[in-house]
Amino acid sequence: MTQKLQWLEVMRGVAACWVLVYHANQSVTNFIGPSGEPHVLISNGYLGVDFFFVLSGFIIAYSSNRLLETGRGLVDYARARIVRVYVPYLPIGTTMFMLYLVWPHLSAADRSPGLLTSLTLLPSNSPPALSVAWTLVHEIIFYALFSLFFLWRHALWSLLALWAISIGCYVWLGQPLARGLEYLLSPLNLCFLLGVAVYYLTRKGVAARVAIAAAVVGAVVVVFEASQQQPSRWLLALGFSALIVGASSATARCWNPRRWMMTLGAASYSIYLSHGPVLSIAVRGFRRILPDAGSLAALLVISVFSLAVGLVYCFIYERRALVVVREFFTATTLMAAMELVSSALRRVETKNVSLNGTIRPQSRANALLQSIRVNSRLLIQRQKCLG
Repeated sequence: MTQKLQWLEVMRGVAACWVLVYHANQSVTNFIGPSGEPHVLISNGYLGVDFFFVLSGFIIAYSSNRLLETGRGLVDYARARIVRVYVPYLPIGTTMFMLYLVWPHLSAADRSPGLLTSLTLLPSNSPPALSVAWTLVHEIIFYALFSLFFLWRHALWSLLALWAISIGCYVWLGQPLARGLEYLLSPLNLCFLLGVAVYYLTRKGVAARVAIAAAVVGAVVVVFEASQQQPSRWLLALGFSALIVGASSATARCWNPRRWMMTLGAASYSIYLSHGPVLSIAVRGFRRILPDAGSLAALLVISVFSLAVGLVYCFIYERRALVVVREFFTATTLMAAMELVSSALRRVETKNVSLNGTIRPQSRANALLQSIRVNSRLLIQRQKCLG
């Protein structure tokens, strides 16, 4: 994580915990009983998803520009997005789909998950088996559209503008659509575009006064709206954007987050993916073990337990799996490149055969290639040992 994005990582961890507590309160209410009117901040925990979408737009624009600056392109972009999303998701998403096949009434809600969306996160008329994975379907759509950045940038801006206009028309007409089309035209997708706009407006940096003012105003707007019974999601999106401006500025880099904050942020995706199934198990276990305990105690216990499981999933599986998969792609790409160069040199060498049928001494280039090949293999083996 670059220093520029550290505070954004912390904010992502906070948003993941916000969503977790929101769903924990729902689980306690459904299985144990309400403990009175929950605090409005808990009831509005679903708004953490809005922050994820704004932040995702900012991060994708930021990382795509960095890829171009380092001479990389569409293949690297696609590989990074696929690995980052699917490696942590697939074990949980696949397990949930298999459980629904065995126990169709696993969820208290009436859910009939679809195979396509559950395994690929591509939009369809059936929901994914993992309840929170609907947000990842939106992410995949945005990633696919933004890939045009590496092919035809001017067309990308036209496409994103057309996307925003289409969403506006859908909201204005108010006509119901099939679930697959609703993914594409949901007003929540505008949060992605807002995040992209924030990046390009601030990519050259902002003055310290502007950064501090943005952070303060953003925090005030978010806290005020999140405390309302009917918050304005448009104002919240703008508040989240202002927070991102402040958190990604050079001024914010003067203060380093605490280690536990960075840990929470690093595990945010694992926490988000795992908390639904974990809460479902934890609340049932709590009701069986402590039937006379109150709802407030249940909310605290299952929230902490779910958070702990998310941290374990991150550091036991997600981090290690990402390293292994990325090393595999790196090694495969490197060895393929070496083979292409080797093949080209062999063709050149064949043309250099002398008239008496003997081959000239190995060229410096060929010797260098052999050295690079050997050192590359050694480097890959060393990285695997260190990982």
